[in-house]
Amino acid sequence: MNLRQQIVATEVERLQAALSSDPDHAFLRFAHSLVTGQSVSAFEPDDLVEGGQDKQLDVITIHEDGESADIYILQTTFTESFSSNALIQLANGLRWLFERPRTDLATLTNQALRDKIIQYRSVQSSLGPSNIRIHVAFATNGPPDHISPEFRQELRGIQTAYSSGIFETFDIRPVGCDDLVALLRAQDRQSKRIDAEMRIKYDANNPSLIRYYAQDFKGLVCTVPATEIARLVNADSEGAIFDLNIRRYLGAHGAVNSDILDTCSSPESSYEFWFLNNGLTIVCDSFDAATDPDNPHIKLKNMQIVNGCQTAATLAIAAKEGTLAPDVRVMARVYETADRGLVERIVLTTNNQNRISSRDLRDNGAVQQDLERAFANHGYLYERKARQYDEATVDATKIVANELAAQFYLAVVMRNPADARGRKYKIWSEHYTRIFSGAVSELYLIAFLLGRAVSTYIRTNRLRADPDDVRRVIAKRGTFHLARIAARLWRGGDDWTVGTDVLLRQLSELTAGAPAVQQAVGRAFALLEETIRASPDFLADIDRALKSYQLDVEIERRLAAL
Repeated sequence: MNLRQQIVATEVERLQAALSSDPDHAFLRFAHSLVTGQSVSAFEPDDLVEGGQDKQLDVITIHEDGESADIYILQTTFTESFSSNALIQLANGLRWLFERPRTDLATLTNQALRDKIIQYRSVQSSLGPSNIRIHVAFATNGPPDHISPEFRQELRGIQTAYSSGIFETFDIRPVGCDDLVALLRAQDRQSKRIDAEMRIKYDANNPSLIRYYAQDFKGLVCTVPATEIARLVNADSEGAIFDLNIRRYLGAHGAVNSDILDTCSSPESSYEFWFLNNGLTIVCDSFDAATDPDNPHIKLKNMQIVNGCQTAATLAIAAKEGTLAPDVRVMARVYETADRGLVERIVLTTNNQNRISSRDLRDNGAVQQDLERAFANHGYLYERKARQYDEATVDATKIVANELAAQFYLAVVMRNPADARGRKYKIWSEHYTRIFSGAVSELYLIAFLLGRAVSTYIRTNRLRADPDDVRRVIAKRGTFHLARIAARLWRGGDDWTVGTDVLLRQLSELTAGAPAVQQAVGRAFALLEETIRASPDFLADIDRALKSYQLDVEIERRLAAL
């Protein structure tokens, strides 16, 4: 076992202790978190589809953003090998997911896989395959030299089979110990102060530098040789220069980044780069521009590239490969401020060149930090950022991922389970100011713990394995609807403007597992099941029904009639 394999094994041991699971499941959760960028604590049990029949699909995770979707498909094995036979079986699983007619699905004894395939087909029908990005990962704790020629041959075959323009993108890759440690390093590194001197283009006879001052803020717009950007990025082996950026580098194969690479490397088009690219946004504690015609440069204290990670990283790759054209220039906006609020607004308003997660834009917001403190007062850990509390010393049952808390608040307090279930991207956009409006932390905790009570009821009654299709799908994907209904039944109404003393009492009942809560969940399950069975439209596609506002309206009508 080499050093990186030891690092992975240690992380798995820590996660195994935190989750009280076996090593294989801990490795699965570890790899899934790193590949998807999702918190370990936000893992959805219904994404787990392992269960035999030689399909070699362990996890299928679907992330929708309203107009498109990312589908993450993982096969994980906590070994040091990359099995060609397992990869062949994974290819068979992909054929079931993408190609086999729906009538064949009835022959699958793996109910979890069958239900997930039906869910995926519903998403594909709604969005169209050209708006879907497929990410397949085969994860082990093996080093790259354990990948056989046969494995690589099978990998190329799968890539070729699904890269014919059907999907927006399709990628499949082996993920070994080197990749896992690199992803772990990218997520876990701490902020590091970067002071730099960056050469700029300056011409005293032609205005080539703009300074701007407003109250205590100072800004500068200038042109920087791309070689300088590449030098700064390549000198920062830990990638700390992007710590305040909303996400890591997306790779050179996406449409935007491949265009950046082509333009900066082409002698025919490299001079156009300044005009075609949005440039970079840099924040720093202070800067000093020296306009010496022999050595024009900017001295930057504690600098961060908060917009333009894709551009800067692509230029750095081109420089490493020796393809960066010498005449490439980049426009840079430099802001000097110690005001964290301004930095947050700069990040929020300047990131729009590539697809981004709206959640990432909000993680550092003041209201998120306030909730983190407020949850701590109740003994819970509010997770603003993915993997923030992935440590063995932390009680996993006390971790509340902010997105999940927001989903349950939207479903329970705002009575909108359809969006909580099917349009969670709205949490970080149009619903954000209403969800995170400064409400007391008890409301978020009560909504979240109601969701946990629903999960307990479903697990206790083994409803996710129920042979009845309606009951099983409700158990898997109706949690937000059940929490909304149970809240009304348990509390006797929908008034959330009650005093803090009442909320604290209700929170105490939830924490203690009061029988009245489980009884309310049972009644909620019966009401939701009855509502769906009463409508042929709902029955025809239950997954779509659980995303529909029509079901929300029917639920409200039935609750009002009680």
